[in-house]
Amino acid sequence: MRERIWSILPGVARPARYTGGELNSIRKPPAEVSVRFALAFPDIYEVGMSNLGLRILYHILNSQPRVAAERVFAPAPDMEERMREVGIPLFSLESLLPVRDFDLVGFSLAYEMTYTTVLNMLDLAGIPIYACDRNEADPIIIAGGHCTANPEPMADFIDAFVVGDGEDVVLDIVREYSANRGDRRRVLEALARIEGVYVPSVQAMACESRKLVRARRVSDLDNAPFPDSLVVPFTEAVHDRVALEIMRGCTRGCRFCQAGMITRPVRHRMLGTLCAQADVLLDRTGYEEVALTSLSSADYPKIDELVRLLIDRHAADRVGVSLPSLRADAECVGLAAQIQRVRKSGLTFAPEAGTQRLRDVINKNVAEEDLLGAVEAAVEYGWRRVKLYFMIGLPTETDEDLRGIGDLVRKVRDVGRKHGVNLAVNVTVSPFVPKPHTPFQWRGMVDLEELQRRIGIVRSSLRGKNIALSWHDPACSRVEAALARGDRALSRVIYEAWRRGGKFEQDNFDNNRWLEAFDAAGLDIAHYANRDIPVYSSLPWDHIDTGVSKAFLARENAKAETGETTADCRFGLCNACGLKCRQNTREEELSKAGVADCRVEIRESNASQSSTLDSQRLLLKFRKGEEARWLGHLDLLRAFERAVRMARIGVAYTQGFNPRPKMSVMSALPLGATADAELLILELERTCDLRKAVKSLNSKLPDGVSIVCAEVLSSETRGFTVIASEFVVEVELHNENSAKRLQDEIANLMAQAHIFWERESGGKRRVIDIREGIESIQVVEHVGATARIVMTLPHREYTVKPSEIIDALSRQLQGITIKSIHRSRIITDINYRKDASGRQSSQPCQLEEVSNLKLRKERR
Repeated sequence: MRERIWSILPGVARPARYTGGELNSIRKPPAEVSVRFALAFPDIYEVGMSNLGLRILYHILNSQPRVAAERVFAPAPDMEERMREVGIPLFSLESLLPVRDFDLVGFSLAYEMTYTTVLNMLDLAGIPIYACDRNEADPIIIAGGHCTANPEPMADFIDAFVVGDGEDVVLDIVREYSANRGDRRRVLEALARIEGVYVPSVQAMACESRKLVRARRVSDLDNAPFPDSLVVPFTEAVHDRVALEIMRGCTRGCRFCQAGMITRPVRHRMLGTLCAQADVLLDRTGYEEVALTSLSSADYPKIDELVRLLIDRHAADRVGVSLPSLRADAECVGLAAQIQRVRKSGLTFAPEAGTQRLRDVINKNVAEEDLLGAVEAAVEYGWRRVKLYFMIGLPTETDEDLRGIGDLVRKVRDVGRKHGVNLAVNVTVSPFVPKPHTPFQWRGMVDLEELQRRIGIVRSSLRGKNIALSWHDPACSRVEAALARGDRALSRVIYEAWRRGGKFEQDNFDNNRWLEAFDAAGLDIAHYANRDIPVYSSLPWDHIDTGVSKAFLARENAKAETGETTADCRFGLCNACGLKCRQNTREEELSKAGVADCRVEIRESNASQSSTLDSQRLLLKFRKGEEARWLGHLDLLRAFERAVRMARIGVAYTQGFNPRPKMSVMSALPLGATADAELLILELERTCDLRKAVKSLNSKLPDGVSIVCAEVLSSETRGFTVIASEFVVEVELHNENSAKRLQDEIANLMAQAHIFWERESGGKRRVIDIREGIESIQVVEHVGATARIVMTLPHREYTVKPSEIIDALSRQLQGITIKSIHRSRIITDINYRKDASGRQSSQPCQLEEVSNLKLRKERR
């Protein structure tokens, strides 16, 4: 399977997405595994690798000795096209095993617009899309995530839904599967008996006869399982950092917010737990940022102490701390300013509505004076750009509320002017989407024509300097609303949308495709998205009990009509939301757990394990083997950056906005190429034990990348200039006669004065003369239809790629394909610092002459 997959990677964007083998990934021997669990995320690698839920489940499942959890992501369209062309099914990253060969497949449903991608992944895996069509040979398909608050639109495709927290229930699922495997029906019936699991085929369709499915809850978050290691992605993930879940749940009570309603009650992790988690994860990943995640991170009771502790412990290693969500007040801005000491970050506030009246309707506790005070503090702390998020189409919204967005944004901008600062304000507007289990679940979404009119009002009110406006597509939001409030009949719509090409809806949304899908299913999108539902009506999700009662939601909906607000129950009386909260709250526990309870000391910095105060530069020679051939140049640099952080060898850092380790790879390798003698210069703040440093670095580098030798550069050595590279390219030709003609065609190519070639880079095309970049080409061996070519390519303003030369040859020799590209050596000059007379000298240095890295230091 590996050879088949790798054979289609040339020409695919970011092929390292599909190879597996990342640092800290877990591949268990098949003989030691009795249950295989595929953790599937319906988006591309970079998005899925950022998902905290997937990371937690990966850790929990792989902690079980007989269970193997492996990751599966949706291939990007270019990769999917190649897979379908050659018949490669959807596969996991750890073992490259077809997904259809797993016992259990668990999808994460965090967003309704990923539903078509789920269907596409099932189809690509060769698993029947409809649950009723699966048999004993097929895996059990499970889904979890916030969208399971209303599982009905996906009920025809999913065997079992997990409602609520997954930490405990996932092991219950594995146990019941193991006890009943071999009988699909018995497995599903056993799963239906687990608290927090909904099995549509076992449940009756009629609401009145369906058993209530109560969401599973982790009661003690501090002792809940959390990863002690993270898979470090090859390519840069959307959120490429350590994410600590500092608390779960929110009781602020925003009436539009589903996450805040369905994740109650609020639960916290203790300071000592979080500090320990940060220490371990930073040591094992080399990440340069720790994100303190929750629905409202600034509401963590000891957030000031936590931020101070993490910064004090890790600032010397240039590790930043980030808060993804901030309240709009000066206190939070001060907290953000403390974070800025290490790494700079943007500042985002979400007032959601332009007037206080409408903010009261939605129970958004943000006063205008608090927001302006926060912005003023931000300007004083040095911020020159802020982001503001608003919603349009909210219940009871008027044109005055819409114009209020413009008024508020201008006031924010003018705070900067008052301080003599050109403050840039980026404004994002999103249509309100009613979601199940919220006070606004009965409210219909505003129709498209009216939403466009309201966007026009906002646009008109936001004309002015230093204000930028963007908005989410209202048509896409309408489909999201229909899927969010839909019943089981919508499964036909989802299927028809997928059949018409639907997938990756965030980037590939087509409103006409969805309208055609609704027509094909004989359903009206407005009935689901735009209709006001009577409060007393039965709802498709009434059988799902998230803990918050329908009566409480109805009361909150009624209070919205009059603009009456509801206080956060953590700071006042119980609001009788339906949860049976403990009297001794987590805040009381945390109030006893002061900073001293962390029992932590300020850690030694990355640079502190050195023996002297002298700085040091190392020249490292490393190989990039077959396992790492699909790592791009930036991927390779990131791997080395993280390795030097984990090795704690005292690396020096750059200055500026976001400090990075001082290192440089001497010459970028073409994507897909291997090499035996690459050079990297690494600067340290202080001297180190070279042998120990190399050993430590090699233990932290990904498979296929290893340092083979190293040397300390003398103070006289200023740097290196790359003169040329020698490549060995193995090609396969159409037949043996073509192989025999190859040298003649190379001679013809070299005889040309110019070879003009069109190169595309960064979306731009330009014509280059690749003949100038070829020093020599020679066939050194050919066996049958396979030949090995040695190329020497000088480094120029634009360095010619071996693949471009092969493409040029293919004009004369049809059917020539590249099997491998290997850089055998780099030819360099050593540059010395200026001598007393002000002259700078250099001398040539060929890599094979320094295989032990004993660089010749004599002057010319």
